[in-house]
Amino acid sequence: MVHLPHTVLAAIASLLVLAAPTRAQFDPNWPEPLLPLLGTVFLGGGGELPAEALPRFVQMAGGDEANLVVLASSEAATVPDGLGQATLVKVFAADGAQVDAAQLDQAAAKLAKATGVWLLADSAQQFVETFGGSAVATQLFMLVHRKGVLGGNGDVVTALAATRIAGGKVHATLGVGLDLVPACVLDVNYDVAQRQNRLLGVLASQPTLVGVGIEAGTVLVLHNRFFDVFGAGSAYACLAANEHLAVRIERIHPEVSPRSQRRPQRNQAARGSRRPAGRAAARQGSRVRPYRARRLEDLMALHRDATARTRARFPAVQPPKPNVAKGSLIIVGGGGSPPGFMEKFMELAGGKDALLLYIPCTESEEANAERTLARWRRAGATNVDFIHTKDRHEADTSEEIHAKLRRAGGLFFGGGRQWNLVDSWQHTESHRLMHELLQRGGVIAGSSAGASIQGSYMARGNSLGNLDSMAPGYDTGLGFLTGVAIDQHFSQRGRRPDMTKLVDRYPQLLGIGLDEASSIIVQGHIATCLCREGRHVHFYDRNLPVLPDQPDYLLLSNGQLYDLAARKVIAKKE
Repeated sequence: MVHLPHTVLAAIASLLVLAAPTRAQFDPNWPEPLLPLLGTVFLGGGGELPAEALPRFVQMAGGDEANLVVLASSEAATVPDGLGQATLVKVFAADGAQVDAAQLDQAAAKLAKATGVWLLADSAQQFVETFGGSAVATQLFMLVHRKGVLGGNGDVVTALAATRIAGGKVHATLGVGLDLVPACVLDVNYDVAQRQNRLLGVLASQPTLVGVGIEAGTVLVLHNRFFDVFGAGSAYACLAANEHLAVRIERIHPEVSPRSQRRPQRNQAARGSRRPAGRAAARQGSRVRPYRARRLEDLMALHRDATARTRARFPAVQPPKPNVAKGSLIIVGGGGSPPGFMEKFMELAGGKDALLLYIPCTESEEANAERTLARWRRAGATNVDFIHTKDRHEADTSEEIHAKLRRAGGLFFGGGRQWNLVDSWQHTESHRLMHELLQRGGVIAGSSAGASIQGSYMARGNSLGNLDSMAPGYDTGLGFLTGVAIDQHFSQRGRRPDMTKLVDRYPQLLGIGLDEASSIIVQGHIATCLCREGRHVHFYDRNLPVLPDQPDYLLLSNGQLYDLAARKVIAKKE
């Protein structure tokens, strides 16, 4: 577990509603969604900074309106060229003496008003010894959580993680850092020989961390939860190996093409581009450009994957056969509901007077959810409500949310992005109560993203875009239906090849592809297809041979039944 200095913990306490730990029911050690950085952290990899680094730093700190501070733990420090308007704050003690508390308080007061802070130090150790556990550390934490900008270059960057690489050419010695960059261990001058092995050695002993190596002449930018890179080189995100998986290394490198802003390019980068680095082409001119993060890598997804690597193998070699012992599921492929959906939803929930809850994926305003509830009322439902949060702490502790879940007969997940739903609800008390709803005979339904998250394996969970059907870190769903992977908008968005790749990789899973306006109603281990005319449900079973020039799936239409456990079509009910 990552530990913060006590002063920083005090600051976090003031943000308790956002950051307090939860009572995760299914895996108490599953990582919390990282507290998004409202601000930005510039992490320079050492050597000469890219020409645009400091102008970009100033721009993001407010440009002409910026209140800049250079914070130094060295007596010889001066304001870097490009930050001439900054206030220089030096805090140091000569000859190993104790740093004067008044100096720290004065520095903290200046930082409290800053919009951008640049860090200077002779060494990371010196910086931590000077500021660790002080009001200055608290103000640096507050800075990046109030839309400020924090930056540095070289060794001082390693001090910003909780676990600090303190030395060693091949085998790292470790120290304590300030934990301003969460869930990471940072290394700089990464293109120096043996730095990769040094970083991987740290991860072998602390496998839930994400190892981040930054090459000289390169800046890694962290904003919210996303990494971007600019400069002459690349950065690398590294995850430890386990008995089933090799070391994972993701290269994060500059993209200079105007097309780099487009979704397909982002997704290519997220998977790890095989293109040459093109260092000369990657160099940027001195002209300041508006900063737009391309979201080349998601720190939260990396952290989730690192943590998952310390857990039982997923998916299991022999997962439980799909079965809903009590209650029902309705899994809809998006693009509108099939005929009779609402009537069936109300029936399985206990009738038109049963409490039906809507859980939006993306909506944040009551008016957006109200449109869905209005449709339900027009269909005859008399008792409808919604629950919504983007805060996992609230999902775990809110008595208002829990009371509604305990009373509900039916629950419906809306569409959007799967990872949003998982971040909000997975491994919380609300998640447990959803399973409890099924156990008392209720129904859980969902469409589009709300369909995929119902399986144990979650397809298209990538927070960088939905083009990838497999996304490490975001491949576990809410698990209402075990042993399956569910995809949606299936024929309409040409997703058959993606499911083929998924079940080829994980043949132990049953793949389910749902066309728009198609669905399955699952009771026990039987899935009944409820589909609009011309729409279908696809079942991918790698226990069956794949024949040349033949589809690798079974295609079922409205009214047909499929035994999920036995993996076979069965006769229609009389």
